Amino acid sequence: MMRCTCWIFFLTALTVLNLGANSYDALALQQRLVDVFEQNKDAIVRVKAAFRSTESETGKSQVMLRIGSGFFVSHEGHVLVSASRAAGADRVWIEYKDKRYAAEAIGHDRLTNVSILRVIELPDKFSIIPIDTSSSDPQLGSIAVAISCPLDFEASPSMGIITGRDKKLGNKVFPTAYLRTSIAANAGRNGCPVLDINGRFIGMTVASIPDLGGSYCLPPEALVRVRDDLLFSGRIIHSWIGFEVAAKLNADNTNSVYLTKLVEGSPARQAGLIEGDRLLSIDNRLINSVTDVPTAVFFTRANQFTTIKVMRAASELEFSVKTRPRPDKVPVIEVSDSTISTSVNSATESAITKTAVGDNE
Repeated sequence: MMRCTCWIFFLTALTVLNLGANSYDALALQQRLVDVFEQNKDAIVRVKAAFRSTESETGKSQVMLRIGSGFFVSHEGHVLVSASRAAGADRVWIEYKDKRYAAEAIGHDRLTNVSILRVIELPDKFSIIPIDTSSSDPQLGSIAVAISCPLDFEASPSMGIITGRDKKLGNKVFPTAYLRTSIAANAGRNGCPVLDINGRFIGMTVASIPDLGGSYCLPPEALVRVRDDLLFSGRIIHSWIGFEVAAKLNADNTNSVYLTKLVEGSPARQAGLIEGDRLLSIDNRLINSVTDVPTAVFFTRANQFTTIKVMRAASELEFSVKTRPRPDKVPVIEVSDSTISTSVNSATESAITKTAVGDNE
């Protein structure tokens, strides 16, 4: 009886200790979330953009207002916002700590849904969110914290997790890989920063996924690519290589990607690439599927040389290809592959075709 009583006491004590440890872990996590919010809230702004139009029937002028979130990325007053909120606006301003500040548009990229503004008269005090490209993408299941200005509220946090890293959604192939989160991006949240549990920037919210109650965010490396071009020239100059790709299913259920058609006079053709070459990498980015091509092309720069590795017969060959700015009218080349379920046959629905030849605006 004594032995049984001691055993029950031991189990009870162990349970209490476990509950105490779990409570401590929960409180530590809660404090971490509070710290991330407190350290970054002073970089968050509400963005408002006015669009003037004329009614066709009455001829009366009317103004439409679009509202979103944004965040400071430089002490000179540069703010990253969603292009769907700011691009084409007649007037744009930010609201920060109950005050309005006029802003000017520096540039827009509708492809990635990113705009950059410059606040003309700066607030007395504000913080910035640094964008670090040295770290790898967060693991699936990692905690994510978005800080936005929903509706008319002040900056507030939303917590979720990283649920995916996608290069396409249905027939829509993205220009580069996006991080999928379980954080909603409605009610003025679009354009907000997303951070990990340590406060490291992991992306900017650029699209909502209403069916899932989640959102997509553009990772740091891609965002810096867009930001730097917009700051330099007010627009992002997408490069053009000029080929069609298709995937073939291997015996081990992996895919190999092949060049199936090259545009005459294109950089790819002039560099010596030919139909039938197996595509291995573009600018040191491995190509394992057709959806890897848009991301690789996205990070190349127009009028600069990029290295393309292919397998031809039994030999691995390396070509230096000088890309060009995307022409105004790019030849329509279809990507068709019956061996994979994600094949795309419509140039209007596919960004694979458009990105592979550079037509991604």
